[in-house]
Amino acid sequence: MKNIFTSFIITFITVFAITACGPGEDEEAPPDDVCGEPLSSYNVIFVNDDVDTSTTWTYGNLYVINKYDFYVESTLTIEPGVIIKFHSVNGPYMMLDTYSGRILANGNACRPIIFTSYRDDARGGDTNGDGSATSPARGNWYYINTNGADNSVFNYCEFYYGGGGSYLSVLEIYDSRATVTNSVFAHNRGGHSGSFYYGTLNASNALTGTVITGNTFYDNILPLSISHVLNVYDSNTFHSGTATNTYNGIFLHWGVNFTTSVTWAETEVAYVIDDGDLWINSGASLTLGNNVVIKFTVDSRLILQSGASVGNHGGAGVAFTSFRDDSHKGDTNGDGYSSGAFGDWLGIYDDYNSVYFGWGNIFHDSY
Repeated sequence: MKNIFTSFIITFITVFAITACGPGEDEEAPPDDVCGEPLSSYNVIFVNDDVDTSTTWTYGNLYVINKYDFYVESTLTIEPGVIIKFHSVNGPYMMLDTYSGRILANGNACRPIIFTSYRDDARGGDTNGDGSATSPARGNWYYINTNGADNSVFNYCEFYYGGGGSYLSVLEIYDSRATVTNSVFAHNRGGHSGSFYYGTLNASNALTGTVITGNTFYDNILPLSISHVLNVYDSNTFHSGTATNTYNGIFLHWGVNFTTSVTWAETEVAYVIDDGDLWINSGASLTLGNNVVIKFTVDSRLILQSGASVGNHGGAGVAFTSFRDDSHKGDTNGDGYSSGAFGDWLGIYDDYNSVYFGWGNIFHDSY
């Protein structure tokens, strides 16, 4: 049974951390005596049918997704070094079947697995045969969606030029758990649509047990969105050289409250609370590492029920501030440069005592 994802609802789920990865285009690859000579050409295979039995895509082949409703209905194993290109019209996305789909994409540092645009001649050559008439760009293809299917693995993978259509993400962990490690996300979309912020890696609906570690994000519009059950540790990289991301932060939408104990420890970029009231329920906690910054969009606030807590809220370098405040962790709202002002967001509210907290590291709130 196929559960086609059509909703824009963003909740918040799982455990994330992200650092360096297999070699991206701006990174130095391991020397040839470690990795061996790269392939000079690939056997091109056009994929015109769903994967409905256990299948392995093998090294030496370049696979072009050429079917519009392309489903993975069984286990698809992808060997290190395989390149997958998505046709922008005929095959722009890959969807897992809810009950039986799974992708096992285990690359390595020498041979990462590449997901990219059909127009990308730099990876696998001129597959569309038009010479230099076309070049790749953000949004050339849509996304890979786990669609409620558990236990996919993306290790040493590279994702380029995705996020087209209305979903903006290039990899979406939807209503499921998955492992995303040591991977590169570059030149993709992500971004802001309506009141929602979509990461190029969108884990806004990911379930507990999801692991996202050792990844690098650069030159995306918005790198990462997460859910309320994710622990996000300080193992992520949000730049390559001087290239960062337009909305350079980790975004969480307010739609679901904190109901358990969660730790945030990423220090390179800020966490961003999307519009509305985000509650930490009674008995739940959000524990912050030193030098963690949380930013708030307009009309957003954090509310603590009786028995809820924000651990280490006064820790060294910890700050709570406006989405517009570039003085803390840089440009998170994508406007080049801005500074916060009084009343940019509502504040942090003590629901038990019906007052707003006056911690000395709260900036640009309304109280």
